[in-house]
Amino acid sequence: MRLFVGLDVSSFDMKGCILDQEGSKVDTFTVSNDLPGATDLKERILSLAKGRKVESVKIGLESTSVYSFHPSMFLHYDEDLKVFDTQVFVINPKQIANFKKSYSDMNKTDEIDAFVIADYVRFGRNQMSIVKESQYVALQQLTRSRYHLVKMMTKEKQPFLQHGVLPTKRGKHTLSKIRHE
Repeated sequence: MRLFVGLDVSSFDMKGCILDQEGSKVDTFTVSNDLPGATDLKERILSLAKGRKVESVKIGLESTSVYSFHPSMFLHYDEDLKVFDTQVFVINPKQIANFKKSYSDMNKTDEIDAFVIADYVRFGRNQMSIVKESQYVALQQLTRSRYHLVKMMTKEKQPFLQHGVLPTKRGKHTLSKIRHE
């Protein structure tokens, strides 16, 4: 038997839905988006997996800024979950939104989103576990820092460029003087 877990992650909590391989709801729940909540989530998955002779567990989360990073890493590296051949998938929200269009009669709630994510994973739309490794996280943080620095520098230069004055080591120069030199 296989279990499919869908998690709708927000800054405060995670709404979860667990489906079996037939698509039937096994469990729905809400846990906090912190270490105790992730531990509760793990224990809930383990208790269901042990009681049903589960061969594999697939967990899907939407990529929601920084909110899905810690739960996905916690679940991905947990030794107890690895016994059940657990895979964690961080999924592009646009893919989930497109998949959800096939459920035209459903409203927009976090609980329903968790069900749709679990069903998306159950249908096997995901090809590989894409939890970010540490070197990619470091590279992402560096590129984001550079982006913000460049943005700040551009913002600080704008008043000088609007008035035609650039600060230099020797004092202020107007753009007209600089162009003629």
